[in-house]
Amino acid sequence: MRAFWRCFLAICLLSALPARAESPEPNGLIAATEEWPPFQLTDTNGAAAGMNVDMVRAILVQAGLSAQIKVYPWARTLFLGEHRPNTLIFSLSRSKERENGFLWIGELMRRNDWFYRATGHDSVSPGSLDEVKSCCAVCVERKDIVEDDLQRLGFQPGRQYITAESFADCMRLVQKGALPLLVNSPQGLSWAMKQHHDVQAGFQAVIPLPSAAQEPLYLAASIGTPPATVARLRAAFQTLQLNGTLEQIRRQFSERTKP
Repeated sequence: MRAFWRCFLAICLLSALPARAESPEPNGLIAATEEWPPFQLTDTNGAAAGMNVDMVRAILVQAGLSAQIKVYPWARTLFLGEHRPNTLIFSLSRSKERENGFLWIGELMRRNDWFYRATGHDSVSPGSLDEVKSCCAVCVERKDIVEDDLQRLGFQPGRQYITAESFADCMRLVQKGALPLLVNSPQGLSWAMKQHHDVQAGFQAVIPLPSAAQEPLYLAASIGTPPATVARLRAAFQTLQLNGTLEQIRRQFSERTKP
């Protein structure tokens, strides 16, 4: 009987441990990113997908390197990039505060976010950021990068912007007229519209989101990643940039995600 209980306890302890597949290998090269559809996301098979994922895979192949590509919540992605050697992180903005905290490989894309109103809601027509602040509450997905943008621009939560649990909720609220504006890129909005068929009305671009206007986003490596690995990745990026491979991936993605 005592042996039975020892065995039972061992099984319980093992079942409480996180699955090995959920944690990166202790010392292997990994590439960490967040959900940001359609540029990087988890597909229906549970695999990382999207334009930026395709470019990172191509860079790894060109460099002769292999890495698990993992999609995590942004807080975990950033923690790994800041603290774990042998970690690649994307898609990362290159701010002054981050400049010396990462080893920069290359620019993957540029953000292009806009304020949108529902089609036909012509009374919502701010012509500047100050007018947006004074006239309209903006709907954003909770914890999305856009919420950080609005906070940096001085928007007050609960008054000048409202958070929803998903971007689909924002589309429904703006479509119904409960909130006047939302923020997304043309590709992101097009992708979301195709995923949520209950959202029937279209959306019209109003003005660009200033902090996201052509902001470059990078593939970077963590401090402590071997110099030889970083050199191979940088050389691979340059090769694919010069021979047009990365631009071809961007162009094909743009064709697939046209509004």
